Amino acid sequence: MQSPRTAAILFMVMILSAIHFFPEAYAHEWILKPQAWQGYSAGQKLPISLVSSHVFMKSEELEHAGNVEATYNGKAIDLVPNQVFKSYDGEVVLGDSGTAILRGHRKGEVWSKTTQGMKKGDRSTLKGVIESRLYEKFCKSLLPINGESSGFDRIVGDRLEIIPLNDPFKVAVGNDLRVKILYDGQPVSPEVTATYDGFSDTPNSYAYFTEPSDAGEANIKISAPGLWMVRVQYAADVAGPNYDKLIMRAVLVFPVTAK
Repeated sequence: MQSPRTAAILFMVMILSAIHFFPEAYAHEWILKPQAWQGYSAGQKLPISLVSSHVFMKSEELEHAGNVEATYNGKAIDLVPNQVFKSYDGEVVLGDSGTAILRGHRKGEVWSKTTQGMKKGDRSTLKGVIESRLYEKFCKSLLPINGESSGFDRIVGDRLEIIPLNDPFKVAVGNDLRVKILYDGQPVSPEVTATYDGFSDTPNSYAYFTEPSDAGEANIKISAPGLWMVRVQYAADVAGPNYDKLIMRAVLVFPVTAK
């Protein structure tokens, strides 16, 4: 039988371990993946999938149905859960020439670090909670309709958003895409990672990493053709009735063709 001193020491070790190990990478990335196409044209019916994954861009988990949504031109996209591929699938009819912006949103969910590890829920439903965080995810996919790219830099107003500063559809392999990160409309400077579909089957592996300037601007070296994604995570010291901090993630997707 453990002495009170031994039990107290073990408890403190558990607390310190939980404090040290709050794995931000445990949450899957939320990605709106359009079907790959040689070219996108007005009036085309385009299948899309919303995927949740550590392996980019293969879905590993079906998010809670009530917390997922997608829109195009301000209209909701009907989503159907795909149990085989663990994705939410839909279809859009592409509009006029210019950049189509398809948006996905995984509404906020509270997860807590506890003395027993990471668990979904808060202090009202869990025991041994050390800290609770609200995780919210945004994704945005850009497509050039009829080969035109006007509107690629349009700000859509997601709370955390990645905006291209130069035309992503004209960036040749070996050159840089410049982006700006906004939180509540103001520039922020979280770490920026990027990769492309099929780069690696190793979880949480990226082809590129950089740190933005104080103005929230970053350059991403495009190293291969393919469907690219840029990803950021921003932690805001915002507390709510059942969480201590707000963690947001944003993903920007766009095709890069061999030129």
